[in-house]
Amino acid sequence: EGETPVASGSGTLESDLRQLQRTVAAASLSTFCLGYNTGIVAGAQAGLQQDPAFGVLNTSLADGELVSCALLGAAVGAVCGQFANLVGRRRMLLAVAVVFLISPIAMALSPDFVSLLAARTMSGMSIGVSSVLVNLYITEVSPAACRGRLGGWAPFIGTTGILVSYVVSSLLGPLTYGAWRWQFGLASVPALCILILQGSIPETPRWLLSQSRRGEAKESMARLFPKASEESLEAELQRIEAELSHSMQLNSVSTIGLFKTHRMPTFIGMSINILQQVSGINVFIYFAPEILAEAGFGNKSMVMTTLISLLQLTATAVLIRYIDKVGRRPLALGGLLGMLAGLAFLVVADLLRGSGANRSLTAVGSLLGMLIFRASFSLSLGPLPYIMTSEFFP
Repeated sequence: EGETPVASGSGTLESDLRQLQRTVAAASLSTFCLGYNTGIVAGAQAGLQQDPAFGVLNTSLADGELVSCALLGAAVGAVCGQFANLVGRRRMLLAVAVVFLISPIAMALSPDFVSLLAARTMSGMSIGVSSVLVNLYITEVSPAACRGRLGGWAPFIGTTGILVSYVVSSLLGPLTYGAWRWQFGLASVPALCILILQGSIPETPRWLLSQSRRGEAKESMARLFPKASEESLEAELQRIEAELSHSMQLNSVSTIGLFKTHRMPTFIGMSINILQQVSGINVFIYFAPEILAEAGFGNKSMVMTTLISLLQLTATAVLIRYIDKVGRRPLALGGLLGMLAGLAFLVVADLLRGSGANRSLTAVGSLLGMLIFRASFSLSLGPLPYIMTSEFFP
């Protein structure tokens, strides 16, 4: 473990964020696992359909089951994320990493469809926990002045995971049965990296303070901000303690009571999270290759899906750079308008294709619609619900 870190600097918390950035990057690898495990099914499905042992997947029902079992697991996992309040953020992150390590191996070794669904559901549970936990962790270790920027790292790395899954599918797709077992199994690599880097992920000072472990909280703070002065660390600890005192008052209020005492933040917080899930983004992540293939791109659909994800990653990078300068509201509203425009392009292209219009023209329209939608999502409903909800409530 080494010696206990002590404050040795004379600066503020924001004067040197390199150690904090390393911590956030290590924790955000969990969202890389989330992104990879979410996106890989889009490419692996084609190989599964070719495998005689999994011929049942030639039905649309089986396709839906493979996707929905992960979503079911994610719903359960999101609820299980509450255990982080009992065991701590760090332990929960490491537990999720273990599940992310085991479940891809189980999928790769699945002897039949039922076993694959079970392993995929287990993977979905870790996806659900990560979607809650990583953003919570980043919020609790980040100073308010850079919380938006660092909060954008998780969706950026998560989108990178989706992009990498599409690249892997494109590279392995030409192999026998699309090498689908390898496509699933490779998801264990980033999970292993989290466990290797666990020394870079301290417990959050906020959780330690909530457990009346102030000495450990100060040690954790000193590890995160090694160049900060003793006064800066103490001031931050006192700020967190004040927030915890206020949050205890909120915790004494029921969910229904929040609509009375904190009506607007509760309504907005719930609304943006619901909008994120019903926006249709999961359709584009899971079925983008099939949509583009039907639109007219044929065997190039996986490559086009990869390029779309690259643009989405670029949009997320733009958000990280400007979120603390532009503000949350303009990005949210602009992104929502962009998503509407993207969906409009897709609908018009599909209607024109159905009426016998030029297929090349409608294919471009579908591609453009998907590009606009996913880029706009990354500027708005992708990362902002996590960042904004944590700011509405201490």
